[in-house]
Amino acid sequence: MNIRTISLERTTFYLRIARSLQQCLFILPIVVLFYQEKGLTVGDFFLIQGIFAFAKFALEIPTGYIGDLFSRKKILSLAFFFYGLGYVIWYIGSGFTYILLGELCFGVCAALYSGTMEAYLYDVLKKRGKENKIMKEIGKLRSFGSLSTAISTFSGAFLYSIYGADGVILITIFLITISVIITLFLPDLEDIKRKVEDGKSKFQDILDITKYATTHKEIKWLILFPSIFGSITLVLMWSQQPLMENNHVPVYLFGIFIGINQLFRTMLSYKANSLFQKFKVKNFTLGAFSILFMGLLSALIIPDVSNIYITYVMLLIVALAAASQTSMKVVMNSLLNHRIKSDERATILSVSAMAGSFLCGFMMILLKFLIDYLGLQMTFVIIIPIAIIPCFIAMKKLLKLEL
Repeated sequence: MNIRTISLERTTFYLRIARSLQQCLFILPIVVLFYQEKGLTVGDFFLIQGIFAFAKFALEIPTGYIGDLFSRKKILSLAFFFYGLGYVIWYIGSGFTYILLGELCFGVCAALYSGTMEAYLYDVLKKRGKENKIMKEIGKLRSFGSLSTAISTFSGAFLYSIYGADGVILITIFLITISVIITLFLPDLEDIKRKVEDGKSKFQDILDITKYATTHKEIKWLILFPSIFGSITLVLMWSQQPLMENNHVPVYLFGIFIGINQLFRTMLSYKANSLFQKFKVKNFTLGAFSILFMGLLSALIIPDVSNIYITYVMLLIVALAAASQTSMKVVMNSLLNHRIKSDERATILSVSAMAGSFLCGFMMILLKFLIDYLGLQMTFVIIIPIAIIPCFIAMKKLLKLEL
């Protein structure tokens, strides 16, 4: 029996729906509390996030290359399946091992997804003769996902109070199952597969593509700068809950601030193309860097603030700075897509994601030890120069290219 697939014209819409369902992160506003309920510490949370990032780092290029060799649609289905499997493991067990195994499944999902999704999206647009719309479509994809996360975040703490952690996880598994089913009906683009030269090993082919990406005068900075930038925004993202706990912000407001962060992500993703067209690379990049720096300074100052309303304002700045990564990624990945070939697209996008995963893993594990031994505020005293100086240098290199 022939199963009817989704048409090319409707594919981008259904991709957004599948991603939105997968991005219903009801657990996000209380994830640190969830870890503690499962028997872990705040330091363990940052450690596992670091391990997650390194697991994703180790798998990025192999999974991206797989996305060039085989059906990208099937790779996306597999990615979403592993995401659901991670939640199943969380549902059935407690303790460090079960939580770590779940996070490793999330890492496999992220690695499979990272290069393949945008490569598949670009190729769908190219088949329709609309590849010049890639920045707008990436922005839509990310904004739908962020909006979904925002909505689920606002309701996550409420659902947690009624159904507990296991109930929230079951709801999440149900929605991920629907997203997997949607990806199974996406069209295959068989003619996009990479053909390796006769006599050349696949390992050597990966090395050649990676070398090309990391030595190209434009591509290497389109990879490095957003990777450093993204690792800093991740620090701000995951620091929000410890900062709120430190300043005695009521638990019910955790979901509100995390949800606001996701609304910022939705807005910045959706408007990324318009902002880029208006400000161009230089002003867009400088503006995002300024917001990032303000977020770091706010995180540094918050532990000394006694006024709860000033705390709220600074937390909003941190939320905005943490969200700025999404518009940066939309713009930089769009510029990157126009500089690479279809049959190596997933691999090069995975090289970009790999750089980000390595830096995120380094920062998360560093946070584990800094927070445990030096405290929250001293952590930011150390993190700010470590993070912001390399980011500034990479930004200068990128802006010299006059893209």
